[in-house]
Amino acid sequence: MNAKCSKTCFLLLISTLTFVLFKTSQAGTLAVVSEYIEVNNGKIFYEAVGEGPAIIMIHDGVLHRETWDAQFSSFSHNFRVIRWDRRGYGKSERPQSSFSHLEDLATLIDTLKIETAILMGCSSGGLLAIDYTLEHPEKVAALVLVGPIVSGLEFSEHFRSRGGQVQPKTGAPVTEEIEYWAWKDPWITAPENRNAKEKIEQLLKANPQNMIGSGRYAKGPGRPALGLLSQIKIPTVILAGESDIPDVHAHMGAIQAGIVGSKRVVLINSGHLAHFEVPDLFNREVLDFLESIK
Repeated sequence: MNAKCSKTCFLLLISTLTFVLFKTSQAGTLAVVSEYIEVNNGKIFYEAVGEGPAIIMIHDGVLHRETWDAQFSSFSHNFRVIRWDRRGYGKSERPQSSFSHLEDLATLIDTLKIETAILMGCSSGGLLAIDYTLEHPEKVAALVLVGPIVSGLEFSEHFRSRGGQVQPKTGAPVTEEIEYWAWKDPWITAPENRNAKEKIEQLLKANPQNMIGSGRYAKGPGRPALGLLSQIKIPTVILAGESDIPDVHAHMGAIQAGIVGSKRVVLINSGHLAHFEVPDLFNREVLDFLESIK
């Protein structure tokens, strides 16, 4: 082979490899849609990525949509994944008057023209997922509930006092509240999950408005869901960390008893935010569940 041919072949090989790598990179990178939508007297922010059956992620009452980072990326390979900030959290507007999270979720689903969705909700986000399912059963294909609570089941004094923990008083500096939820609360994350605690602190410092949330403006569902759970006839999995507060495990038991055929999973090495603390374990359990109901 002469020098001219060698050079030409080498350049051709480099060009081919560059093209293949570029195509692989493009295929592995999915475009994320980030937009605001109008809701009653306000705006909410959402992100969407991927194609396929829709999954809508609903965050808890302390953090916001970014707690779903590990699921937003991973699940987008097989699903159209939507995560949003409830009013007062993340990038969504703070409410200035009475409103309903339930109505906001309904507006999100209608605006995005989603016929049916898998609802994935954590804590009070799980409560919202249950309430929406009862109101719009035809719109929900399955439920993934993470450390969920259900309206109509009272909380114990142990829950309200966080086991006697010294919590920041009303009106305390936001820095004290952030420190409490990131480092001092014994159930929101398991004691060993220091990385998760550091991430919570970072997220809350960047979003201190979360400490106010929706405040006094959010309206409840209007009727407790506890006695209506048997009306839910769709596949349901209920997950929580082994270190979550006892009241949440009690709520999980009530939900499992009410929704016939629902599955309950307790994840090791995690507290209230299992999807955030042990994402690989959580994702495996949930993807196996979703595969099983195809």
